[in-house]
Amino acid sequence: MQKSTLICSLGVGLSALLQYGCGEVDPAAPPVIRLGDTACTECGMIVSDDRFGTATVINGDRGQETLIFDDFSCQMKFEAKHPDLQIVTRWSRDYGTLEWLHTQNAWFVHASELHTPMASNMAAFKARSDAEKAAQELGGTVCDFNECATFIRSVP
Repeated sequence: MQKSTLICSLGVGLSALLQYGCGEVDPAAPPVIRLGDTACTECGMIVSDDRFGTATVINGDRGQETLIFDDFSCQMKFEAKHPDLQIVTRWSRDYGTLEWLHTQNAWFVHASELHTPMASNMAAFKARSDAEKAAQELGGTVCDFNECATFIRSVP
């Protein structure tokens, strides 16, 4: 009797876990990146630096999906390779505060002194003033999402 009760309990628990894990992605909610565990969709490397993790929420074959990247360059290169993606939104971390922000609204700093996982040398900031301050400190330049995305996509 105890063995069948245990098996039944495990089955119910597994069923609940699968239902929770297969739920619809909320594009209004920031993604979850498990540092040291989540792999980059583009390069397969494990995301290890919270300051540079990004995400793209898409309408996929199974509903909305969140694609995780370890660097802005991986995100832009993946999107360039898949122009048919139905992008719902993009997320980035503010370099200074680690706050999630919508990538399209971010200001980026491009500086050789910014050592990023895939050498994009770019970091996102919520406020332009913070980006300008960081650019001055690092000897870099400030660009908006479109300028930075165009630059990354042009690099082989």
